Order: sequence, then C-alpha cells, then structure tokens
Amino acid sequence: MTGIFGQRLEDTVQYERKYGQRLAPLLVEQCVDFIRERGLTEEGLFRMPGQANLVKDLQDSFDCGEKPLFDSNTDVHTVASLLKLYLRELPEPVIPFAKYEDFLSCGQLLSKDEGEGTQELVKQVKNLPQANYNLLKYICNGQLAGVGESPTALASNVLSVQLVEMTNVGSVHLRHFITQHS
Repeated sequence: MTGIFGQRLEDTVQYERKYGQRLAPLLVEQCVDFIRERGLTEEGLFRMPGQANLVKDLQDSFDCGEKPLFDSNTDVHTVASLLKLYLRELPEPVIPFAKYEDFLSCGQLLSKDEGEGTQELVKQVKNLPQANYNLLKYICNGQLAGVGESPTALASNVLSVQLVEMTNVGSVHLRHFITQHS
C-alpha cells in the first residue's frame, strides 16, 4: 500500500482489516473521535483551517502506514482539516459518481415531497457500496453530535466536502436517514 490519501476507500478498508474489523478507515475514526472529545465547543470547526504544516505531517505519517496519535497539543482545527483532506482526496466520492444523478433526484424530490423523497433516499443509501455506506454511517451516526454547531450545520460541514455540494441532497435528511435506518 502506497498511502491512504488518494487511495480507493475499498482498498483502504481491505488493507486495514489487519488491524481488526472497523466501520471506517482508522484515520476517519481517529479524527472523528478526537473531534468529538475535544471539539465540542469549537465554533466554525470545519470552516476554520488547521495548521497546514501539521496537516501535511499527519498526512505523511498516515500515508507511511503509521498510526499517529493526537495529543493534548494537537489543534482540533488541524484534525478537522485532515479529515476534510482525506475525504476530498478519495478518488471517488463517498456518493459514487455513478450514483450522482440518483442522489440529485432525491434532493429535488425531497424539496417537493419530503415523504416520497425520504423513501427514495432510503433506497439510494441502501444501494451504496458497503465501504461507502459504512463511512457515511460512521460520520453521520451521531459520532460528532454535540460539536459546537447545530446537527444540520455539522452534517452539512462534514459532508459538504463530497456529499452536499455534489448532490444537493439536504444534509439534514441524509443525517436523519443514517441515524434512523441503520
């Protein structure tokens, strides 16, 4: 393995099985857990950038197969930036390109008929590849609930890197589906 940044999600999940079964890649789990532990009161957590040199150092460490730990000196904005970078560099978004039109249709349907749109969203999310579904579930399923922003703003911020901007599916609906149907 040459590094997890820019690597297919399925390949990372397969490679990391040697560390035991997990719902999301180790980097995602570490970032989400750290943010949950230390970022609960941070305003604008996913909008304010972290220290670029530290983000690069952490990226290099993860790419070399290391499992760096975030300590009390680690800035929560740096960890949030690392998480966003990882999601941004996936070769295929969490919502795969082939599903783009289906999710775009869900977003349009949700704005017209919430009940029918939610049913369609349930169908589309259940049809995601398992690794993509698991990653989405880990990020949305209350793992970051309580961060210094409303759940809607949080879901939008976390997922906007790949989901909301790409599909226009309302993040509140996506988060609700993941928490209620998993």
